[in-house]
Amino acid sequence: MPSLLDTPVPVNDFDFSEVTINDKQPVITNNLGRDTTIAELVFLSGYFGDVVEQDGIANAATGRINIDSDRIIRTEQIEATDTFTVGNTIWFVAGGAGAAGTLEDANTGTDYAAGIITAEGGTGGAQTFVEFRPFAQRLDAADVSAQVIVNTAGIATNVTDIGTNVTDIGTNVTDIGTNVTGISDNVADIVTINAEPKTIVAKITSDPSSGITVSGLVQGDEIVAVSVICTASNASGDLILEDGDGNDITDAIDCITEGLVDYMATLDDSKSTLPASGAQIISVGGTPADTRGIMIITYIPV
Repeated sequence: MPSLLDTPVPVNDFDFSEVTINDKQPVITNNLGRDTTIAELVFLSGYFGDVVEQDGIANAATGRINIDSDRIIRTEQIEATDTFTVGNTIWFVAGGAGAAGTLEDANTGTDYAAGIITAEGGTGGAQTFVEFRPFAQRLDAADVSAQVIVNTAGIATNVTDIGTNVTDIGTNVTDIGTNVTGISDNVADIVTINAEPKTIVAKITSDPSSGITVSGLVQGDEIVAVSVICTASNASGDLILEDGDGNDITDAIDCITEGLVDYMATLDDSKSTLPASGAQIISVGGTPADTRGIMIITYIPV
């Protein structure tokens, strides 16, 4: 059946890429007074995350954003004149009708604490990008404040019961054997989760004719699907996913007309499991140095 990605999509404006672990995608209403684009960071309906709708979210319409915290985000949606420091909290200043919001290095009083900085590009006062791990958010974010009141009211009762709990330590220690027995079941579940397909979104913003390394893929990862969203027209332009040793994993995928999506026609099963050299994206055809696009890679992690 046709893929939903057959429809042309907007270009990613913020050089946004991520490694997906466990998506959480609440439905929000866009009340910014303008349309949003895919991969734009927003703070709406009490949630902070990136727009995942391929066509963005139109003004006053509803759509999904990804609020998953088990990932590292890299983006250029920043206040470039700030100074980002690894380990510090990064703050999000919500956008409005005129422009998208920005990630900043300090709280001006009403900003949203978005996560912990893990890397940055450029220099202080002239930053080019930032990487960060988002803070966890509840899917019922709108109700958190009310629940805090209820839980706080119960603290006195919990403290009173400490004496009873200490008395029961002997019984709890006896139960450790039973709890340890259950660890094997949990480990089995982890293996199952890790075996589920994951997605990497890699934007090509510079000359790919000599190969651009794909971050986040490691030895043993198995490539299962690849598609390309063209972001700049280039007659006869193509992109190929190779392993780090220069062996083609996919055939040449069209990247000819801005906004169009194309999919791999073939995948070399003998090359689809990555070696220690990892994977790279390379351009061929047309004017290779001018080929630009977003490659979406689906893989099964090692």
